[in-house]
Amino acid sequence: MANLFDSIPSWANTIRPDAAFLDSSPWLDSTLFPRAESQSPVDKAKEASGIGIVNFLSAISTAVTLFTIQLLLFVLLRNKLARIYKPRTYLVPERERTEPPPRNILALIRVIFNYDDREVIKKCGLDAYFFLRYLKTLLVIFVPICAIVLPILIPINYIDGKGHDVDPKSVNNATRNSTPSGLDTLAWNNVNPAHTSRYTAHLVMAILVVCWVCTVFFFELRVYIKVRQDHLTSAEHRLRASATTVLVNSIPKKWLSEEALMGLFDVFPGGVRNIWLNRDLTTLLDKISIRRSVHSRLESAETDLIKAAKKAQLKQKAAEEKKWRKQQKLKALTKEEIAARNAAQDEEANRMANSGEGIYAGADGNVSLRDNYESNGLRVKTSHDVHELDTVEEEDGQEQPGGFMMTSVKNPLSKVGKGVPALLPRRTDDVLPSRLSTESPEAPRSHSRATSGVSENSTGPIKKTVHATAAGNTVREVGEDDDMYMPGRTRFWQFWKPPTGSYASPVPQGPRVEDQPSRKRSMWQKLKALVPFTGKKHEPLNEYPPACNPDRKADQDDGAEWQKYLKAKHRPTHRLPLFGINWMPGLPLINKKVDTIYWCRQELARLNLEIEQDQKHPERFPLMRSAFIRFNHQAAAHMACQSVVHHIPRQMAPRMNEISPRDVVWDNMALTWWQEWLRTAIVILIISGMVFLWALPVAWTAALSQLDKIITQGTWLGQLLKSDLAITVLKAISGVLPAAILAGLLAIVPGILRLLAQFMGAKTGAQKSESLNEFIGNLTKLQSVGAVLDLLANNLPASANYFFSYMALQALATSSGTLFQLSALVMWFIIAPLFDSTARSKWSRNISLAQIQWGSFFPVYTNFACIGLVYCVIAPLISVFAIVTFSLLWLAQRYAMLYVNRFEVDTGGVLYPRAINQTFTGIYFMELCMAGLFFIVQDTHKNRTCTPHGIVMIIVFLLTVGYQIILNLSFSPLFRYLPVTFEDEAVLRDEAFQRAQDARFAQSDQDRQYDDEAATDTGLGEYDYGPSAETKDIGLDKNELHAPRQGHHLREHVKQVGAWAKDSGNQIRKIKAKTDNSKALQYRRKQRRRDLEAQRAMGDALYGGYHDEIEDLTPEERDMLTRHAFLHYALRVRRPVVWIPRDDLGISDDEIRRTRDYSEYIWMSNEGTALDSKMRVVYGQNPPDFSEDDIINL
Repeated sequence: MANLFDSIPSWANTIRPDAAFLDSSPWLDSTLFPRAESQSPVDKAKEASGIGIVNFLSAISTAVTLFTIQLLLFVLLRNKLARIYKPRTYLVPERERTEPPPRNILALIRVIFNYDDREVIKKCGLDAYFFLRYLKTLLVIFVPICAIVLPILIPINYIDGKGHDVDPKSVNNATRNSTPSGLDTLAWNNVNPAHTSRYTAHLVMAILVVCWVCTVFFFELRVYIKVRQDHLTSAEHRLRASATTVLVNSIPKKWLSEEALMGLFDVFPGGVRNIWLNRDLTTLLDKISIRRSVHSRLESAETDLIKAAKKAQLKQKAAEEKKWRKQQKLKALTKEEIAARNAAQDEEANRMANSGEGIYAGADGNVSLRDNYESNGLRVKTSHDVHELDTVEEEDGQEQPGGFMMTSVKNPLSKVGKGVPALLPRRTDDVLPSRLSTESPEAPRSHSRATSGVSENSTGPIKKTVHATAAGNTVREVGEDDDMYMPGRTRFWQFWKPPTGSYASPVPQGPRVEDQPSRKRSMWQKLKALVPFTGKKHEPLNEYPPACNPDRKADQDDGAEWQKYLKAKHRPTHRLPLFGINWMPGLPLINKKVDTIYWCRQELARLNLEIEQDQKHPERFPLMRSAFIRFNHQAAAHMACQSVVHHIPRQMAPRMNEISPRDVVWDNMALTWWQEWLRTAIVILIISGMVFLWALPVAWTAALSQLDKIITQGTWLGQLLKSDLAITVLKAISGVLPAAILAGLLAIVPGILRLLAQFMGAKTGAQKSESLNEFIGNLTKLQSVGAVLDLLANNLPASANYFFSYMALQALATSSGTLFQLSALVMWFIIAPLFDSTARSKWSRNISLAQIQWGSFFPVYTNFACIGLVYCVIAPLISVFAIVTFSLLWLAQRYAMLYVNRFEVDTGGVLYPRAINQTFTGIYFMELCMAGLFFIVQDTHKNRTCTPHGIVMIIVFLLTVGYQIILNLSFSPLFRYLPVTFEDEAVLRDEAFQRAQDARFAQSDQDRQYDDEAATDTGLGEYDYGPSAETKDIGLDKNELHAPRQGHHLREHVKQVGAWAKDSGNQIRKIKAKTDNSKALQYRRKQRRRDLEAQRAMGDALYGGYHDEIEDLTPEERDMLTRHAFLHYALRVRRPVVWIPRDDLGISDDEIRRTRDYSEYIWMSNEGTALDSKMRVVYGQNPPDFSEDDIINL
């Protein structure tokens, strides 16, 4: 029994943050990978048989102690470390934030219990809600079982049974004789052979359990469909592009055009709104990946250079000060004076970071509507932003003078922040219009932070240019009637052809799709492309203009600021990768050592230029046979997914809807259907090989567990290691090392399976999660059903106690580990200080909250459910452990999902029906186990008296299988798609929602007008705040007119934003409390208020001024934003900014100037960053390349 039910997947807990303390008895240990220990789970189960109550409590005492320690630490730390224990209250966009939890632990439990389910769906998504509902469903199942089955079966098993010793002194009493003892006296085995008629009660209870579970699952699927339909038809969801967009794969070549697809799919109600044809942008994606690596390396190298120069300057300054003090016969600075000096430096650093001061250059490829000022090619940023004097470069290379861009706050587009306005073409008064038509392929394409240079014709709303039928469907024009029939006559022997006079195959609308030049390849090139690792796809060579200034060399650094403090040998260097492959390391004496900054500047400029040029000309890349089609109505999208679209099998299929643009796996968009099939076969072979080959390293770890015996008995080292100390060390090594190695081996398996799921061709992250879940579900069925009856009949009764302790250990360790967040603590206080050195790395770690991989998360808990269902009749006591397990897990996971974890991508709850279907496995095994046990029951005369009971259980098993089949046939069409009956009601909700939005926008405009009038009355204009008194001279011209950055007023009260993670925001603002005679209670209340204000200030500093809800936009703004929603990621990726810290030595300013002089294709900035007294980078805002597109959910 233990062998089989260890195989139910529970290994996924090894990838979770709280997995450090989990029991190492996962499915991989027994079925897929043999155990490293000398004892198998069956042996452990047999040893656990007959265990008494006292011994059982002693066995789980370690888990209880660990649970108590972790829970106490959580209670003590959760109010002090807000970044660890409640980051969702302030470190996420406004729409995802939850209210801060109460400080009192009892009040916290009450809040968790009473938190509204609709709010859980709104804040966390359907996946989180249905996972929590799954745990609650298991409680609904086991609580009645515990209340009914347990009081009936335990007396029947114990009274007048084989054994009565509930608490024997011997732990393994049952292994020496056949008399049950300990907890076994409450289970199936203890029924006396003289009373075999009592097994009828077990049969009745088993049937009742099956009926109850099937009933619960029926209603759960009904609720799942209702909740999902309510969510999909809500007005907020229907506004998103994902609600009306369908991904169509395997499109035939002649249908691969916008006109053809529009003419085909406009048969559905409402017609087509947008069409995005996917192109094979593999080469462009490769360039973007390389650029990401080069950009990160340059950012790190520039930061290291600035920090090294500052350290050298401080060292030089300290030596000079020491010498001066010695000459003046002064004492050295005291610790208090040093601390005061460092505090002043920290205060100045945080002022610089929070004020947004700094300069930047090279952002021409990422234009926004923020008002900036350009002087000598550099933008000067002070605490109040200044206007930008732009130059616009036309196609022929000439520059035209630009004008000032004034943006009124009354403009509704100004509410959208940086994202939507960037989609609009820039408008200046002095820029000459292009001489080319905007509809011409040669027309220049504007770029912004949020969009690429793809022509608007390919992404805008489709305009019907052909005549339509009465129903709105467009049809092609037919020149002659003969075109409607197939030409020629069908001969008698041409059996593969239809008879003469058949209608011709459907012909798409629009011009014929011709072969693209990049697709014309010889037969040898086509065969070579099929062989792995034989070269990239044949693509035409493109000529690019020079990316760097020809008059300036990369290493031309005469008179640089860093040379005042460092020598050239102190600059960061690295070796080029082996064979030019980026992921290969550079080897000494083989690969060339280069200056990191000079080399990265050259490579980054080249890559930025090539990527932006390729983005302007997507026609250079071949079309792939897939497209995103956006309809005007949600019902049309669901109809398109369920209809038979094409007349040839496997064409224009599969079709997927409800796809989030963030969730698209763009790397797999270039795969054809036969490549997906080939990859699927490869994945199956790899997993099959893992089953057998992984046994080798695991067997090696098993040998390590006997290391002390091997060394002392079989080798010459035994003569040298005869001391007690050496033997003790060997035993410690042999006990710890195998478990550590095995844990490492098992920890990488989930990642491998996840990579295989993506390699298989998953188009979305949700599809990847489903594939991963399917892998696990199929692997649990590796053992043959034929061996189940015999194996379970022999081992099942003896292994119940083992699973008692197993579930108790898992419940205590997993729940407390989820609350304690050990992994997050290690990452923040150990890993982050060691490896996060740049402003971007610190910012990224700060805003990156824990994510849940749903594909490997659900099976952990279906494992517990299956164990509980199998033993609920055989050993009824397991119901108590199941209730404790799921109650603790529900509380812990509910807290984590409300206050800790973030859910950026949601599958729509599609894994919930899978989890329910996987839970049926526990019912099936329970029925088979019961049947096997009934068949081997013998009375005192060795007669098998329960054979009819076994036959009944087999019949119940078959009925359960039929019930599940009928259940899925009835409900499965509604698992993903909406019925037509919801459309009218959804339209009414849309209209009501739009009226409410119009009223809200009108009120907002009135409030804004009132604020503007009040500002005018007080003498303050909309943008005229006067010149900043704290503006430092950085050697550049400054404009006298200042304008605040959008959302700047939300950050004015942020005193310090540096080390974001600690002390509930106390590191954000180190406010010294006044020493007065206030009471402790008043002080705690003030401290609480300060903490909340600091957390809100941090959230406003990161997300203030950005809209994160698409419903907050007007219809025009929404249309402008969603117009590019499913444009390929490679065509809309923005030029990244090299974000370096600003220093008082002017080194970063000088580096930006020199980078600008070297190339205009590198965006570098030191806005919102600084160095503190300990040479640590601090930041006070998002990176300059952060956009609203990064947080708004389309």
